[in-house]
Amino acid sequence: MNEFGKELKKYLEHFNISQKEFADRINTTPKNLIDIINGKIELTQNMIYNISFVTNIPVSYIVNVENNFKLNNNIDKFLNDNNLTIRKFINKFSYKELPSKYNLEYTNERNDYSIAKDILKYLRITNPESLYKKDNNIFYKSKNEKPELLALWLERCYRLLANQKIQKYDKKNIPKLVEYIKNQAKGNKFNKEEIIKVFNENGIYLVIEDDLSTSKIRGAFRVHNDKPAIYLTTKYKRCADIYFALLHELAHCKSDFNRAKNGSLISFNDNSEEDYEKKADKTAFNWMIEDNYYDEIKNKYNDIEKLNVVKSFYVYRLANDKIIEYSSQIYQKYNKIIKE
Repeated sequence: MNEFGKELKKYLEHFNISQKEFADRINTTPKNLIDIINGKIELTQNMIYNISFVTNIPVSYIVNVENNFKLNNNIDKFLNDNNLTIRKFINKFSYKELPSKYNLEYTNERNDYSIAKDILKYLRITNPESLYKKDNNIFYKSKNEKPELLALWLERCYRLLANQKIQKYDKKNIPKLVEYIKNQAKGNKFNKEEIIKVFNENGIYLVIEDDLSTSKIRGAFRVHNDKPAIYLTTKYKRCADIYFALLHELAHCKSDFNRAKNGSLISFNDNSEEDYEKKADKTAFNWMIEDNYYDEIKNKYNDIEKLNVVKSFYVYRLANDKIIEYSSQIYQKYNKIIKE
């Protein structure tokens, strides 16, 4: 199947060229040319070059027409198979947010099909079905209920990552980064640019970027060009919350580097049943406060000022263990809104 055949027919009629003569010029049979004109067969790369050479129509133009045709067919098939309208499909991507949040410019914002194609182009995919394949490494072992929003966020982070220059990665630098995070938390500080710079200097890509509305994404860990890459959302505003998310992804960097070569490890804003997610949580909590010491002091929170702990980390663990409430005065006092 092809779409360019319609335009080729108009070209031959305009220049009064017989189909037999043109078939000879492009080294094919008249029957094959008729099938091309009627859109019954797909244009080969060689045939595209032959048509371009004889007509002076740019190869890029013919290829663009054909790619656009195939993309339309892929979209239509996906919509039919999933009983969706084109509007319901683009709504899955929160498409109205994309221009302001991710700088996605629509070719024709009044045409839903055009919007859908712009989104797929942004995601660098030619078939919407590929977003939902079980073996898609973008959603490696993820149970995300909104893969469209996850795909957009991952792509946005990937594009921002491309601007970072990082040093050689050495796993031995992880304890140094943990101490850096604890020192930042002690002062209730969170300087996005500085933290990214420090991670880059230690061989780790770090992107901190808004996700889309209604998304439950917390963060992600992946391997990019044999270097670890951490992505974080900006949904957390309190000191220990954001640093726990960062420590969780750093724990993946320590333990799941090879696993992440096969796809992104996604963390969500809810409890995960995956063993490697539970392990990363456990490591992050231990980095906040060593488990043995935490067990010794977890019921001494009334003496918090005397304890040798990062206070925001301490109350965060207490709240997670349901020893205190997130709404309690001590939690609100010591796990403050971060200062940027």
